[in-house]
Amino acid sequence: MILQVEDEFSDVLSKAQKGQGISTEALAERVGVSENAIRAARRGEFDPEVVEALGKGLGLNVEALLQLGRGEWKPEPVAQLQGFAMASTPFYDWQVNAFAVWDERIKQAIVFDTGTRADPLLELLDSKKLEMHALVLTHSHWDHVDAAEDLLDRWPAARAFLNGKEGSVSVPTDSIADGFEIEVGRLRVRGFDTPGHTEGGMSFAVGGLGRELAIVGDALFAGSMGGANVSYAAGLRSLRRILELPEDTVLAPGHGPLTTVGQERRMNCFAAF
Repeated sequence: MILQVEDEFSDVLSKAQKGQGISTEALAERVGVSENAIRAARRGEFDPEVVEALGKGLGLNVEALLQLGRGEWKPEPVAQLQGFAMASTPFYDWQVNAFAVWDERIKQAIVFDTGTRADPLLELLDSKKLEMHALVLTHSHWDHVDAAEDLLDRWPAARAFLNGKEGSVSVPTDSIADGFEIEVGRLRVRGFDTPGHTEGGMSFAVGGLGRELAIVGDALFAGSMGGANVSYAAGLRSLRRILELPEDTVLAPGHGPLTTVGQERRMNCFAAF
């Protein structure tokens, strides 16, 4: 399945304005465009001059924003990684992603998030004769954890992990924090805090696949980031932390297509630092 980018330019503008807590009236005064023009842009009406002014006024990556608005950019396809797969499930009119990494030699897998249904992950792991060793959750929003019970019913010996700041979900979890590590065969996973979308959101760098990989939840989307429900400033810091990973690192977001650190440094609309 080829996924479309999760956010349009209008989503980026809305997230930036909401995150900064600026009213439409104040934003219009700041950037010198009318309130009606701002509302039109947020509805998806693309006027390059208006979008450029708003991008500058909101501190965004203006060139990336304009390319997104013109439909000129999507991330280049990422070459298949052996021992890694994505499973997407319906989420209203969109999709939500879950991921599995595994060591083929010992047939053990680590699953990241669950999506809204267990079937795709169950089919993936069964087709490769894999056992789920651990379930690692990036955050506690329902679309990322809704199938946890089904997965753990299938593999009751597996442990589930979630940042303690996220509270409880429908299954028992071991509390983790920045610096969390887990190894399965040749795979090495290191967790690091990426709050902003949620208080305890985490991302996970995975080594041992031949190319660096990071599971980033909703801290980053291709060209954008998840809504800063907790803190816009924290969300930007989390984005920066992810983009400090090596340039060739594959990024696996909770929604939308795979991307890379190098592409996001250039084309993420929030990467204006």
